[in-house]
Amino acid sequence: MRVSTLSAAALVAASCGVTHAAIVNALLQATQISQPADAQLNVLTSPSTAYAWNEVQNYTLSSALRVNASASGTYNSAASLSNSFISAGTTISSHYIHFDSPGSTSGAIQGRVRFDQKILGVIVVNTPGQRDLDDSDYLGAPTLFTPNVDARGLELVNDSFTISASGLVLDFSLTISTPGDYIRVITVPAPSSAALAGLALAALARRRRA
Repeated sequence: MRVSTLSAAALVAASCGVTHAAIVNALLQATQISQPADAQLNVLTSPSTAYAWNEVQNYTLSSALRVNASASGTYNSAASLSNSFISAGTTISSHYIHFDSPGSTSGAIQGRVRFDQKILGVIVVNTPGQRDLDDSDYLGAPTLFTPNVDARGLELVNDSFTISASGLVLDFSLTISTPGDYIRVITVPAPSSAALAGLALAALARRRRA
């Protein structure tokens, strides 16, 4: 079976339209926004909405990155977390979920964020002995964050999150006063346009030989 040159060109062109790993949508009481310049405490606030945005894309880790959850399932207590490391040399994309109420106003929400690539890990811990959110803030540059906040992240007392079986969806239930709740999600990056173009051409070559 022969495939026309036009078909090959069309496949390559289609593959080149693929973008970086990204948030597909934010649902329920979650809203997707462009990456903000400032996400320090009491700057980007709402008592009823969590904001979600994409951070660094297709970034190769120079050192191992600790995450607090990676397997599908529900996490609703500190004991349910399972620390693991994404190895140095791994290429990842990063995304952030931010729920901060104004001043001392309390708030409670439920949200869902869907990604176009699978979740590798979720970071929610920021305690005096384990500053995982602080230590991963370089993935959110140039956005500004407030460091050394003990309750930053999720306390997992009245909070919970679920990684779907597909690894593409994060559901969360958050209750806050001061400070808010914050989640960093690490995903597999989307295949590059060049790689997809190569796969398309290889597939065409196989079909021609057939």
